[in-house]
Amino acid sequence: MDKSTKLIYYILGLILIIVGIYLSIFQRQAHFYSLYSVGFLIIFWTIYNSKSKTKLFKNFKTWHKIFFWVILTIACLIIDKLGIYLGYWIYPNYKTIFDEIIKYLFEWIAPLVYSMILFKIGLNQTSEKIKLKNILIAFGLILIFGIFTEYINLFSNSWKIISMPITNFKIGQFFLIFQTIGYWLIAIIPFCIYELTKKLFK
Repeated sequence: MDKSTKLIYYILGLILIIVGIYLSIFQRQAHFYSLYSVGFLIIFWTIYNSKSKTKLFKNFKTWHKIFFWVILTIACLIIDKLGIYLGYWIYPNYKTIFDEIIKYLFEWIAPLVYSMILFKIGLNQTSEKIKLKNILIAFGLILIFGIFTEYINLFSNSWKIISMPITNFKIGQFFLIFQTIGYWLIAIIPFCIYELTKKLFK
């Protein structure tokens, strides 16, 4: 990928992020997260492919990709429906089938993928051996990014956390479990599906 192409991707991603943030803070628009997520997906994907020796989804054939996206979609549906059923979170502003379609495509699948990419960036996967330092960096990046995302969401309540397993302890308006284990799982689940896909289709 040449420099001009990368620059276009970065600019496009940044525009989408800024518009998404604007929609949340100033318009209280719940679907801000769609543009926000796609913007970060573009930027993180471009960064990863620029820095890593192995491009994302390199050597994945059609069946590899179908397997990954289908399993990821199923995982998103199960996690979300289970979370709603158990009373962990709600979507105060989502009422229609259109809301649901947008939610899963751009506010579940896209965030899980960009979280996976951010996690992989933190791991610095330039070799087969992953160091403890890089694991801590990866978890730290997800934690910081999760806090920022939750802060932006507070303006529009695209989703609202009601309670959490283990403990409902909060720091300010942030649930400790959701900001740590919750966001780490958002990155780890697609990461595991990605790694499983690579192993299954070697």
